[in-house]
Amino acid sequence: MGRMPYIWGDDAQEFLPERWLKDGIFQPESSFKFTAFHAGPRICLGKDFAYRQMKIVSMALVRFFRFKLENETNDVTYRTMFTLHIDHGLPLYATPRCDVVE
Repeated sequence: MGRMPYIWGDDAQEFLPERWLKDGIFQPESSFKFTAFHAGPRICLGKDFAYRQMKIVSMALVRFFRFKLENETNDVTYRTMFTLHIDHGLPLYATPRCDVVE
């Protein structure tokens, strides 16, 4: 699949990663040539909905619950990875708000 000799040449069945090098520089082929991307690369259609849904859920949590640290005497320590992570998590207690009118 995707190894059409009229596109890739007579050696389409062989693994030749150097076929994308031109003068030692990587030259990507058009994504339209790959059968998985008939119309080029795609983006998730539900991405915007998922972002809105995450915001709605977080707003509902803040609206209906009060959050308190499980142990307020512990220092919060961070470790830097690709993003910033809290070591050993951040245990919270969630108590329902009494002042919320349903």
